[in-house]
Amino acid sequence: MLQTRIAKIAGIAVGATVALGSFVPMAGAVTIAELQAQINALMAQLAALQGTTVTTSTTFTQNLTVGSTGAEVTALQQVLVNGGHLVMPAGVAMGYFGSLTKAAVAAWQAANGVTPAAGYWGPLSRAKHASLSTGATGTVPGAAVSTTVTTSGVITTPGAEGTITVSKNPNPASGTKLYENDSKREVFGIKLEAKGSDMRVERIKIDMDHVTGTSVADQNFYNKIATKIYVLDPDKNVLTSSDLNSTTVVKDGSDYFITLAGFGYVVPKNATRILTIAVDGRSTWDTDYDTETWSLGVPVDGVRAYSGASINQFGPSTAFTNSFTTEGDLSESATLTASTAADNPEDNDYICTSSSTEDECDKLTLLKFNVKAEKDDVLLTDVVVNISKMTGSGTASTSAAYLYDGSTLVGSATTMNFSGQSTATFTDIDYKIPKDTSVSLTFKVDVIDATIALTTFTASTTAANLTAENMKGTGITESGNGLGETIGVRKAGAQLTLKSKAITYGGAPGFSGATTTAKADFVITVKAVGSAVVFGDSASTTRPLVVLGTPLGDTASSSVIYRGGAEVSGTTLANSMTIVASSTAITVPSGVTATTTNSWVLAEGLSIDIPVSMVFNSRTCESVGGCSDVTSGAYAIQINRVSWATADDMGEIQVSNFMSGNSSWRTGNVTLP
Repeated sequence: MLQTRIAKIAGIAVGATVALGSFVPMAGAVTIAELQAQINALMAQLAALQGTTVTTSTTFTQNLTVGSTGAEVTALQQVLVNGGHLVMPAGVAMGYFGSLTKAAVAAWQAANGVTPAAGYWGPLSRAKHASLSTGATGTVPGAAVSTTVTTSGVITTPGAEGTITVSKNPNPASGTKLYENDSKREVFGIKLEAKGSDMRVERIKIDMDHVTGTSVADQNFYNKIATKIYVLDPDKNVLTSSDLNSTTVVKDGSDYFITLAGFGYVVPKNATRILTIAVDGRSTWDTDYDTETWSLGVPVDGVRAYSGASINQFGPSTAFTNSFTTEGDLSESATLTASTAADNPEDNDYICTSSSTEDECDKLTLLKFNVKAEKDDVLLTDVVVNISKMTGSGTASTSAAYLYDGSTLVGSATTMNFSGQSTATFTDIDYKIPKDTSVSLTFKVDVIDATIALTTFTASTTAANLTAENMKGTGITESGNGLGETIGVRKAGAQLTLKSKAITYGGAPGFSGATTTAKADFVITVKAVGSAVVFGDSASTTRPLVVLGTPLGDTASSSVIYRGGAEVSGTTLANSMTIVASSTAITVPSGVTATTTNSWVLAEGLSIDIPVSMVFNSRTCESVGGCSDVTSGAYAIQINRVSWATADDMGEIQVSNFMSGNSSWRTGNVTLP
């Protein structure tokens, strides 16, 4: 429908041209062929304004040179305009082969490998254009020619004049590396800004240079380094491309250029768009070209665009370039980087009941770490994981070790135990990690001989513990590390999790001497695993679970106060104001059995939620000197230790302190005083 409407408009326009001959200079009578050529030209121009693809056809059968006229000259001139080789002066009609057309034909011939590039449109040029337009490989003169105008976007400002500003985009940055066999490596960005009108970009001219030294010539870039060049839109779609060879690259003086045309990308009025130049690297090149620096650039007026008024605009006013370097085989530059995974297990204590006996843990996770391959696929061949055992902890040890990718077993090993340290070595695992992919590996161990006393393990791996190679079997560079947290094991005891936490401003005095207070509320889930568990409140004569300060039978504070994210050391705040603590209030739920005063027993296998509340003052009034201020700020309370005992050994206090320093066991902040 649109083509029909355009054809009608074109027909009306041609009719007006015939009726008003004074508007378009013509020599002699107007033939049907000449009218059809003018219709084709008008259809292409109108389609460009509408953002439509229009295909017009003619048959090149004549040799054309200076002085030639007629429909084939008009069709040829339209081909040259579309390719960015010819700009028709305002008010000059197509159809006459003059000096401008000759120069444009010569430029087209040079760009397409037709020699000599003399500006004469003969059998060689006609055959070359036929093969480019139709994809045919034949060289028969007079083949049908298809001239296609392709647009990206729609010009919505018909009749409006505009300008195009062309500048270098900072991304890709200088120093980008082009590797052997690279595909569409982005090396250069062009920023386009349209003013006054939508601007349809149809041509980009690229200057190629060698930067470092003098022994390597500029032309080595296209005959030794790169095979193809692309223009990519902001979504990385290919707008146009061209092979890089002696037929597409043109030498002008001492410089080498390639003109990328055959596309139409519309930059909307008052908008900015980024086009990117990318290249394909050759499958291999001489090592002499490794670490060489090259540049691609846009010369003055290297970009051509036209506005809604069909007026050509050019940019930039000052040439610019971007440099990049060539490196050897991408495989030879491959790297492997290790890092601690985001879901690496936090500090925690586990009760070993997963095996047939209650002093073993099967496949306990100690560490999750990522390994990322860059620049090429990487083969991870060997992994060593070190396991540190805290001095003075229990007698448990590790036996077998496992390495998983998700649920897939990558390798297994026997741990080698020695004083305070054990090692798991996974050899010949040959695990492939695809290029630019990060794989999360999980390290697990079997634990044996656990006791009531806590045994803690910390697993880690470093770059020195990783052995990898590229796809050619050559060793590569490893870096980074994976660091695990402290994981404790027992054969029986309390499995603890924090269910909730909160802090509020108390305001009124909560106890003697306090002027303002804050109150923290926690809910701790306690599960008795492998044995019944005994616990109590702060007044317990056996095992107080949590208090603000040092509990009975323990040597360190169960909880600490933070101000501004930093732990308040000792027992004082600023200005020597003593922290005065209320008794910890523990609301004991049903499901437990009372033992001695303020103590209870939780039966094996049961789990209960225990609310714990603490109150502390932010300012005190001394008997002498009145009330003293305490430093204002954001205050929080954190549980650092939990005390308990097993029913089988009530005289031996057990302490779980894996939460020490772990902010997940810390309340939010409240502003005091």
